[in-house]
Amino acid sequence: MKQIITAEKSQKIRRGDFNIDINFPGLAVNDISDPRGFGQLGRFDHGRLHPGVFVGMHPHVNDEILSYLRKGNLIHEDTEGEKTIINNTKLMMMNAGKGIYHQESIPEDGEAVEMLQIFMRPSQIDSKPSVQFYDFPEAFSKNQWRLIAGPAESEAPLTINSDIAVYDTHLTNTSIDLPEKKGRSYVLYLFEGKLRTDTVEMKQGDMLIFENEKIHIRTKDHADLVLFEINRHTTYTRKGMYSGV
Repeated sequence: MKQIITAEKSQKIRRGDFNIDINFPGLAVNDISDPRGFGQLGRFDHGRLHPGVFVGMHPHVNDEILSYLRKGNLIHEDTEGEKTIINNTKLMMMNAGKGIYHQESIPEDGEAVEMLQIFMRPSQIDSKPSVQFYDFPEAFSKNQWRLIAGPAESEAPLTINSDIAVYDTHLTNTSIDLPEKKGRSYVLYLFEGKLRTDTVEMKQGDMLIFENEKIHIRTKDHADLVLFEINRHTTYTRKGMYSGV
C-alpha cells in the first residue's frame, strides 16, 4: 500500500497571527471505522504562529502530544508545575493521561514559531499525566534518520505510551531509503522543501502513507522530513480528546 495525501487536503485555520494546517493521515486508507486517524497517529497540526500569540489554559485527556519545533521559541506552562521554553533543540512530550491543562505563548519580541503538534493514541486510558523535555545537541539530523520519540522499550529520548515512533531528518542534495519493517506502517510528512520518490514528486505539506513497500527518496535541494512508524496490529485507544478524532 502506497498513497499520497496532498497539502491541499489539510484542514486550514487562518486567524491572523494564528495559522494551523490540520493533517489527517487516515484520509489515505478510506477506512470508514476510522476515517481520519491512522493507527496510533490521530492527527498532527502544522502551526505557523507569530510573536504575541497566546493560547490560554485548556485541557487534554488521553492524548500523547509531541511538540516538534523547527523555528522560534514557545513558552509552555502546565498544571504539572512546568514552565519552560521549548524550541528546535528542546522538544516536549505531554502524556496527558487522565487529564492535564496547559497554555502556550510566543514572546512579543521573539520570532515566529513553526512547529508540528502531534496527537497520538495511547495504549490505555487514564494513565498518570506527565510532561517530558529533551535537549537535542542539534536542531536536526543531516542525511540520516534520528529517533525522537518512541515506546518505553525503545531507545527514544522521549517516551510515548504507545507502539509508535517518530523520526526526523534534514536532507541536502542527497537520497535515502525509507524504513521497511515487517508489520509496520509508515507516514512520511514533508515539513519543508521538495522531494521525489521513484514515482511521484512531493511538495511541502504532502504526506506519503505506505506499508510493505521499498521506497527510495531524493532531493536536489533540501527537504525536512518527519516520519511516523506505526504498529496498527496492537492495542490503542481512540478515547483521546484530540487524537481520537
